[in-house]
Amino acid sequence: MKNGATVRISDLCDLISEPVRPGEQPDALYLGLEHLAPGRLVRIGGGKASNMRSNTSAFQPGDILYGKLRPYLDKAILADKIGVCTTELLVLRPKADVAPRFLAAALHSPGFLEYAVAGTTGVQHPRTSWAHTREFEVPAFTPDEQRKIADLLWLIHEAINQSETLVEEGQALKRAAMQTLFTRGLRGESQKETEIGPVPESWELVSIGHVFEIEQGLSLKGNLANDGQGTPFLRTSNVYWGRIELQTVSRMRLEGDTPPHKLLRRGDLLVCEGGEIGRAAVWDGEMDECLFQNHLHRLRPHDESRTDARFVMSWLEEGFKYRNVYEGAGNRTTIPNLSRARLAELLIPHPSPDEQREIVAILEAIDRKIDLHQKKRAVLDDLFKALLHKLMTGEIRVGELGSLAVTSMINASSAIEN
Repeated sequence: MKNGATVRISDLCDLISEPVRPGEQPDALYLGLEHLAPGRLVRIGGGKASNMRSNTSAFQPGDILYGKLRPYLDKAILADKIGVCTTELLVLRPKADVAPRFLAAALHSPGFLEYAVAGTTGVQHPRTSWAHTREFEVPAFTPDEQRKIADLLWLIHEAINQSETLVEEGQALKRAAMQTLFTRGLRGESQKETEIGPVPESWELVSIGHVFEIEQGLSLKGNLANDGQGTPFLRTSNVYWGRIELQTVSRMRLEGDTPPHKLLRRGDLLVCEGGEIGRAAVWDGEMDECLFQNHLHRLRPHDESRTDARFVMSWLEEGFKYRNVYEGAGNRTTIPNLSRARLAELLIPHPSPDEQREIVAILEAIDRKIDLHQKKRAVLDDLFKALLHKLMTGEIRVGELGSLAVTSMINASSAIEN
């Protein structure tokens, strides 16, 4: 790289326009924006051109497909096969002395992303254009430097893909485990058919209201504090399937004393009233005092020795999200909601306390493995973004950071699993 020398994107590649009308190549691979994942260098799927009814553009292996629609989504991949794509993807063909993998990575650099977004037009469907993006400048790397930069970045990208695969496999394992555990249990019993599907013969069916005290939270009604002061409280947006997100916890300013029955206690089960109804997670007491809004139901076992809130949390995910056991449980309003009375009536399986705990332990072991892979992926994502920025701006020279150093960083991220 010559000191201070830069080149434009248009010096590195050409825009290719080879229109393909519907039906011309019915067996060709088709790529749409949905087949590109934000920040990733390779496609995540594909379709068939025979299903398309609008014009497409032809591409070849080694071309770069760049998403001009909503460029903030950061979509650009290296094509691995011949095919056709939506016209919302620009087909860019690297020049003879340009490494395709380098160009694909360059289009994900923070500087290019910011530049592309600055050149968008349109409100409903913001798009950038070749006329704008072609002018972006990068350091004038030699072909050898391009290949070395690409080697380092793609090494990390491959590790990210492997981590994502492990997360997906873990999630599939948990889904299969839940289906088996909630239909067959752990004791090798015969099954019986019930209103909520097949369950082991010895399992009871009980209503949620029979084993839980149900309480709804506080209405905001102008009590939302925007100055960071007040008592923290959870909203439905903080509650996901099986976990509570604490990064965006809001605060509420109350007049008078905080109602003690509206404060969460470790082990409370929170169930969403609206949105994706039935979404549930257990509060682990991460804060000394925390309230919850009125669109959340707080479930507290009448007898914690007989009812494990985490078992019920997992069953609600199985029942609402996967089996559709509770289809139609929400009250039919403009936005479906799960009323306190309706929630109390829902039937749930209720095995022995020991079997509940054993099932929870199995599912939590799988969750821990998934969480470790997700953390590793996050570390690798940060590493990829940091190196991408520093390498593409020339802040770090490729000769200063060899593949052995990057491999050491990737291996260090694996320590998270130990």
